[in-house]
Formats: sequence, C-alpha cells, structure tokens
Amino acid sequence: MTPPDWPDTCPSRLAQLGYQARVLGGVEVLLPPLCDVPAGAFLMGSDPAHDTQSEACERPQHAVTLAAFGIARYPVTVAEYTCFVRAGGAEPKRTFGDLDWQAQRQRPDHPVVNVSWHDAAAYAEWLAQALGEPWRLPSEAEWEKAARWETRRGRARIYPWGNGFSKARANTAHGGTGTTTPVGSYPASASPCGAQDVAGNVWEWTSSRFQPYPYTHDDGRESMASAGARTLRGGSWDHSGNHARAAYRLNERPDFAWIFVGLRLARTSPTF
Repeated sequence: MTPPDWPDTCPSRLAQLGYQARVLGGVEVLLPPLCDVPAGAFLMGSDPAHDTQSEACERPQHAVTLAAFGIARYPVTVAEYTCFVRAGGAEPKRTFGDLDWQAQRQRPDHPVVNVSWHDAAAYAEWLAQALGEPWRLPSEAEWEKAARWETRRGRARIYPWGNGFSKARANTAHGGTGTTTPVGSYPASASPCGAQDVAGNVWEWTSSRFQPYPYTHDDGRESMASAGARTLRGGSWDHSGNHARAAYRLNERPDFAWIFVGLRLARTSPTF
C-alpha cells in the first residue's frame, strides 16, 4: 500500500518494492531497499576452468576480504535522481536520439541513464550529505561479491542466479527489449544476497579505478581523486550475455555517459 505522504512524482510501484521517502530540511529524497552483505572473504575474478568466457582482466581469481556493507537492491531510478536534480544537481545529458532528461522523467521506475562517473559520485555524495548517512558508490569488489557470492556454500556463481545464461533471466541484447526495463522486472534472477538487475539493464559505475588484479583496496584504485578510467559492472540491455557475467569488467573514462550507463548505491553501515 502506498504511504499517504508518498511523493506524487514517484510511482506507487517503488513504494511497493520497499523504497522510502524522506523530507529533511525541505529536501526530498527517495531511499532504495538494501541487501545486507556479511563481512568475510570471497573469491573475486574468474577461473577459466570454471568459466570458459573468462577474460584476462578477470584473472587471477583471488580471495578478497571485505567488511560488512549494504548494497541497494536495485540500480538508482529516475525517480531517485529527480530528487537530486530538484535539489540543484545537474540533469543527465542527452547522449543519443530523443532520450533527454524530460523523456527519462516519463519512466520514473526505470534506471537513470546518461550519467558519468562524476555524476554518479556527485549523486552519492549529495545523498550522504542530505541524510548524514554513509551512502556511496560500491567498490568493484563489493559489487562483485553482492552479485555472485554464495556465503553459505563459499562459492561464486557466474551469473547472479547460477552458472548458465538464459535470455529470459535478464534484460540483455539477447532479449530484444531495445531499452531499459523497470527495476525489479526479473525478481527470480536475484543474486544470493537479494540484489536485482545486477545482470543486464544498465551498466553500473563502481568507485574503483580500473587496474589489474589482484584487487587491493589501498593501492590507490579507491581514491576518488585519482585520474584514470573507472570500472563498470553488470552489462546492459544493449550488450550480450557474456557482458552480464558477474566477473566481467568494463573500463571507461570518468566523463563517459551513455544511454546504457547508470549506477547503484552502497551503504557502509547497514542495519543487521
């Protein structure tokens, strides 16, 4: 049921998916539901003996230990980003065809697109400051653990749902949608921690600079001030199933924005 104070600019479907509306100091924000990812080690990257599509930049597979964190169940939606724009944030630029910001506003429960890494970082920083809470972009290690790691069994899946690709499981080029789909359209394809849309729909920026493995968080790749390409994860509606593998890494310059690029949030101190 939609809360009585739910913003009229946001579809009631997001309330049904667990989004929360807050107004602080006259600033309206929408918060996504979180999935809890427990502390501990996981195997990051690909083993070519297990994943025949493994690429060189995904190797070697190696253990990475992370603190507990929360990951948004869905990528950031147009409705969420609208709050940022209303508060003075920059509108996403049009990068192709007729998909300008006003066109995006017509589909508020879709992932926001046309956002650069700089835009994504600015959105996360705005939300953190507005709420006084540790919202941020996930590192690529956090993103990958949330997308594929089975904590109880101690193993990594190739895709969020398992080891075999199915075009019915995610919004990729194989499905022929030709555009984004509303968040949560593939609930049966959730990752082990419950994150959805981590395969297909939109590429998602991470905080991490693109560097070779093994992943080491304190080698400069997590400096928000460092120059160089940043890492995107998850594939998109315009890319193949291979790109939707949870270990696949894409690198782009931080000012790159396009119709298949969005973001997902993380939170340092989730509620357990």
